[in-house]
Amino acid sequence: MAAIQLPEKAIFDQRVEAISNRITGITNSNTMAGLLNSNFKKWLSNSAMSPLTLTAELDTNNDHRISGDEFASLLGKMTGERPPEWVVEIVFSFVEANPKDGIPIDDWMAFLAASGLEIPEELFEKKIEVSGSIAILEDSILAGDVFSVTVSFNTDVVAYEFVVVEQTTSQVLDSMLTPNAAMDRPDFDEFTLEIDEPGTYMAELKHLGVRLDAQSFTVLPKPSTEEPVADETVEEAHEEETEVHVEVDVEDGFQGFVTSIETAKLRSDAQAMIAEAPAYAVHSHINAVSRTLLGEGQYRNGITLHCTDDGGAKFRVMLKPREIEPQVGERFEQNVVLHDWDVALKQLVCREL
Repeated sequence: MAAIQLPEKAIFDQRVEAISNRITGITNSNTMAGLLNSNFKKWLSNSAMSPLTLTAELDTNNDHRISGDEFASLLGKMTGERPPEWVVEIVFSFVEANPKDGIPIDDWMAFLAASGLEIPEELFEKKIEVSGSIAILEDSILAGDVFSVTVSFNTDVVAYEFVVVEQTTSQVLDSMLTPNAAMDRPDFDEFTLEIDEPGTYMAELKHLGVRLDAQSFTVLPKPSTEEPVADETVEEAHEEETEVHVEVDVEDGFQGFVTSIETAKLRSDAQAMIAEAPAYAVHSHINAVSRTLLGEGQYRNGITLHCTDDGGAKFRVMLKPREIEPQVGERFEQNVVLHDWDVALKQLVCREL
């Protein structure tokens, strides 16, 4: 028989209690149901069979469901003759199941527990303590400016809640619940915010109502006189010209740089290292693909690849918009320039040349 994996003990115990209450309600109003339940408990107690042995003997087709026919065979062993269908239907009503569809293995084990058997601890799924972090790279943001937020978790989550509170008034400025399907990855998400009112704010990350992390930041008033905006075409041309002359390290020194930057204690130290770093050739696999939210110049509206290089280092690389986008599982082997250091995920953010 395939291994049985039950939910966390606390969740399982809730199901046992629900089944016990249902059995009590049914047997109090149905004398025959009460007699069947009493006899079944006595048989279980006298049989000295463990839940696993009993289940393996019953689940003859190994589908992790106890059918009406399989349960009838058990009652036949108890009484010496196969019971009528109505008897099986009464017992199945204890767990809100019908003989045709059968009892799912989780409910069957909960029924055995409600009937007095002790379920082995090793069958229960171990509870994973979820931890998470927020990364807002700027401590101070100008009112009306769009800024990026990333949240990351130590394991996959079904959903998370992100709340922004104005600290002076304790007013909730924004509160959003993001399901797994809307996240970039089940353990990571990136999005943008825009706050128009100056003030001191607190961002909170919650999971199932529990606060996992918080980060404060300040929104400053927008200067009344705006600086002249440089021509974007000129900036992009200059950027391309600068990048073309960057010397590429063909010795595959990317992994070595990652090891070095991980020792930086301050983000400013990491940024200084990035500013002096050459371009690197990366050899990696693509784990995920997401939209670049705050790309500058020619990277605007492009995509970001989430990669793991052949040395095991995880990093992100921003690509320029293109008709054919790389896919998850493909190889990414290209020259990149270093752009930023993600403090929360301890990952380099790069840009393609």
